[in-house]
Amino acid sequence: MPTNSLLDLTRAKEFAVEADQLRELVVTFEQSLTQEMGIIQAGLAAGDTLKVEHSLHALKGFLPLFASESLAQAMTDLYQTSREQPLGVTGPVFTALVPSLKALLVEVRVWLSAL
Repeated sequence: MPTNSLLDLTRAKEFAVEADQLRELVVTFEQSLTQEMGIIQAGLAAGDTLKVEHSLHALKGFLPLFASESLAQAMTDLYQTSREQPLGVTGPVFTALVPSLKALLVEVRVWLSAL
């Protein structure tokens, strides 16, 4: 994988010793990431702070298992600050992360299709 890759399965491999387990984890991650991104975007559009915070919390929880340290840290930081600032501040920060999250999804799908 290129060094600028957003997908990092190092930590996921600590949980899934066998290839089948790892594949199942990555499939679940792909579904969860897609779902949580949609919930956040809908929550931002609706002004639903609680919905956005819950999904950011979910992303903060599982992104470190599958993403580069910098992307996982950016999500952790966003979750922490989202609890202390208005949704109007959180929204643009999340929106700025969306291209990286979408790129991560592409990498995940490429990884899955190569199996």
